[in-house]
Parts: sequence; structure tokens; C-alpha cells
Amino acid sequence: MKNRNLLVFHGLPLLMVLLPFVWFEIVGNDKMLRGEAGIVENLTVLFLVVAIAFCISGITRANRLGLSRLVKAWLLIMIMGSAYFALEEISYGQHMFGWGTAESWKELNDQDETNLHNVHAIFDQVPRALLSLGILIGGVVLPLYRHFRGIRLQRDDRFYWQWPTLDCVTIGILALLIRPALSVFEVEFISTGELKENLFALFILLYCISLHARIKQERAPEIYTVQP
Repeated sequence: MKNRNLLVFHGLPLLMVLLPFVWFEIVGNDKMLRGEAGIVENLTVLFLVVAIAFCISGITRANRLGLSRLVKAWLLIMIMGSAYFALEEISYGQHMFGWGTAESWKELNDQDETNLHNVHAIFDQVPRALLSLGILIGGVVLPLYRHFRGIRLQRDDRFYWQWPTLDCVTIGILALLIRPALSVFEVEFISTGELKENLFALFILLYCISLHARIKQERAPEIYTVQP
């Protein structure tokens, strides 16, 4: 079980960072990596869809175990946030089905797409900044602080279920550092923005997997071990 956790929570994030480099080294071009139909973009949506599935399963288990409404409300928020992220990535189906953009909407949307994040900062930069802050504080700083101070998450803590564990530290660090790192090395065959969004989506997925495992632990503590 520990080896599987290492592969999922630490191996998968590293694999996603290395994927564009390995792909470019083998294929020699970035045609299938970049763009709306590219591998990175499609994996971003896939990660979010799977995250939603884990949250739905988590709500079902939480109901069966009689957990607090706060847990179920949080999972519902995760579902809505992931759905918004995924739908915005595919422009609500425009990239899949290829419909046009109404002239009235083109005046609002700076990329002529049927989405909201190209309309105003409140739909793009604001959610992105909040997610970045949440990853930094909740996904990296606090888990490492608790780890090095020997502080364990307490079951009676009001936000026990919401706090990420050490499971999310690797993906959190990579998601926050990928843009400055690629800027320093000036890698041209990678779309920095697309890869960062992909890592954000992977953070959400791994967080949801970790939370799902903790909920499942309520019934089978001998199977899942929650890290501090």
C-alpha cells in the first residue's frame, strides 16, 4: 500500500512534469502536446473528471458513515469547482464539437470562445490566485509544518477533513514552481500555462483521492494510513 501511495502521490506529479521533455525527446516536436486538443490539455480535463468521481464516491461513503454535513458540503464544493475548471477548459464543449461563437459574445471574450475565464479577471485570475494560495498554505506550508513539528491532525479539529496531508506536498510544490522554473530554463516546446493548469488539476485530483482514502479509513483504519 505504501509503495502504491508513493507512485500515486509522488510519482505521478513527477511523471507529468517529465512527460513533455520525454515526448519531445522521442517524437521531436510538440504538435500533440500543445493546444486545446493536445495531450496536456486533455489530461487536465481527465484529472478533473476523475476528481469529481472520487468526490461523488466520498459523499456516498460519508452518508453511509454518518459523517458531518460539513464534510459533504466540502465535497460538493470540490465537485462544483472541478466541474467549473473542466468545463472552462473545454469551453463548455466548443473545443469538442466545434461550434462557433456568437458575435455578441465575441465582443466580451478576448479569445472568441464560449467560456468565462477570457471575459473578466474575476472568472480567471481571481480563482487562479485563490487556488494558488490554497495550494501554498494548505497543501505545502501547513503539512510540512505539522510534519517537522510532530503535530498530527486531530479528529476533533473542525476542519480535520479539509486540511490536505503530506500526500499533496509534492504536487503542490511542483504546481507552484513550474512557471518560474521553466522561465529560467527558457523551455520553448512546453506551454507553461497549460502545464501549470495541468498540475493544478492534478493537485485537485490527488487531494480528492487522499480525502476519499481518509473517509474510507473511518471504516477500515487498518488499510489506510493517514500521514500527518
